Amino acid sequence: MNRASVMKNTLILVVVMAIGSFFYFKVYLPKITFASISPIFQDVNETAFGVGTIEAKEMIVLAPKTTTKVLSLFADQGEIVVKGKILAVMDPSDLLASKEEALMAMKKSQMSLLSQQSLLKDLEAKYHLAHTTLTRYQHLISEGFVAQAELDTAFSVEQSAKAQVENATWQVNLMQADIARNEALVKSNNAKIEDLTLKAPENMVVLSRDAEVGSTVLSGSPVFRLINPNSIWVKIYINERQSGTLHVGASASITLRSHPSTPYHGHIARIGLESDRTTEEREVNIAFDQPQHPLYVGERAEATIALAHHTHVLTLPLLALATHKGEKGVWLGNEGHAHFKPLSFQSISADGLIIIKNGVTEKDTILLPAGRDITEGMRIKL
Repeated sequence: MNRASVMKNTLILVVVMAIGSFFYFKVYLPKITFASISPIFQDVNETAFGVGTIEAKEMIVLAPKTTTKVLSLFADQGEIVVKGKILAVMDPSDLLASKEEALMAMKKSQMSLLSQQSLLKDLEAKYHLAHTTLTRYQHLISEGFVAQAELDTAFSVEQSAKAQVENATWQVNLMQADIARNEALVKSNNAKIEDLTLKAPENMVVLSRDAEVGSTVLSGSPVFRLINPNSIWVKIYINERQSGTLHVGASASITLRSHPSTPYHGHIARIGLESDRTTEEREVNIAFDQPQHPLYVGERAEATIALAHHTHVLTLPLLALATHKGEKGVWLGNEGHAHFKPLSFQSISADGLIIIKNGVTEKDTILLPAGRDITEGMRIKL
């Protein structure tokens, strides 16, 4: 085969390979079809949305401090009660018996104390006489008028009298301590008996009555639960992504399940300092601007919080946002291929819009992944 033939065959092979490559990459290689969107400029009201329930900030549980029976009840669920009103009286029988026992023990100790104090006075007199006698004998023995044996006897009598006085003094102190102990028991029982009369601590509403006359209530178990009707608020939970710009005082619109078409005006009264580690949500408490009556604790509620108003900002729907190699951004459709572009955005609104700071323009074509994997350079079809 001559040289011209070799060159001709080589040229034909190169042309065939080029046509094959063109066919493979431009025709045969499969393309994946994606929906696409372009960023647009628009006005955005940045809001945060949350779902929760109506709760009471001020709730008081009235409960006995000892296990007892309910003797009388003077209020029921839904009633408005004034400060100091007696709501329930618990059976004080056991405490009255304990108090009477302590009183009798105290009286007994008081009578014993009087007797012991009289004995102490007698012993003190005897000790004074013995001490005087010993002193006299100590002077007389130096002059030879008293024998040593008589002095020893006087000393022994004086020491014995002294010991008896000391013992009687200790007995008096013990009886006084016993009286003080019984007095404390009487006061303790009086306080417990007083605690068995449950009174309204403030002007409140009875949220629930949790016991009935004749039932036994354990120590600390509620008989009534009271709430301040002016402390009713809505407890909702806001996603952490939307909670960054929340602040106390921000206005909010509230809707209740019982009145879905009636919006109520409110404001943020408190923002929780701890997020739920599972749901990644933060508790936010929203107070009503005007007290609403009646409201039902535990009722489902929704709230939309106004955060900011943005005029003529570049936006994209949240579903266009993707993560690639740890970076947030979007997939661009460029000349039939997918390319990832990191994105800087300001915030995410409650209606699913991201406000773009930089990274793309309104002329870019953004792919919507729709849950499918996209790789760098992937062939696509729009």
